[in-house]
Amino acid sequence: MRAKQPPPPRANPRKWLRRLHAWCGMALAGMVLLFALTGFLLNHRAQMKIPALDKQEVAHVLPLAERPADPAALAALVAAPLGVDAGSFKVRIEPGRSVEWDGRPLRQPARWTLTADTPSQSVRVDYWAGGAQAEARLTRPNLWLYLARLHMAIGTGTAWILFSDTVALGLGALALSGFWMWGRLHGSPRRLATLATGGAALAGLLAWLAG
Repeated sequence: MRAKQPPPPRANPRKWLRRLHAWCGMALAGMVLLFALTGFLLNHRAQMKIPALDKQEVAHVLPLAERPADPAALAALVAAPLGVDAGSFKVRIEPGRSVEWDGRPLRQPARWTLTADTPSQSVRVDYWAGGAQAEARLTRPNLWLYLARLHMAIGTGTAWILFSDTVALGLGALALSGFWMWGRLHGSPRRLATLATGGAALAGLLAWLAG
């Protein structure tokens, strides 16, 4: 008579959720600390007068070797002196218009504005069409503002944005798994639903009061 085979082990969703919760917490610990610190600084920079978010602005006058025919040509001329990729500039054009100066009508030329951002600096170039020079302003943040710019994904590029999206999904998984485990270990489904509804209502009320 053949021995009876033991039944195959059943999948234990609680075990896998605990593993998911633990690994997400470990993998995201550094990013959670980064977002928590920079979020605190951003929330309280005005009310608490936190001097940590500081920046240094430097203005330059850039002589141009030739008068550019369009904003793309201007970007090519100023990219190397500013250490910026010419393709990273965003262009805004203010058309020329008629103005009155000292009682006489004058024609104001078009104004081209180029802007480029990275986490470590912001660049703005202003140029009046037909001129022989452009004005550039460079803004360089300190360490804390640099971290805050990473938080806001200012000039970070596609790779960082995708990484931040992955972190956001991981935080969602961390929250949902923790929520589920708390409900399984410490309360009935009714109590869990009550807490979830109360928390959502409180968050909505605070958002409404904030305007």
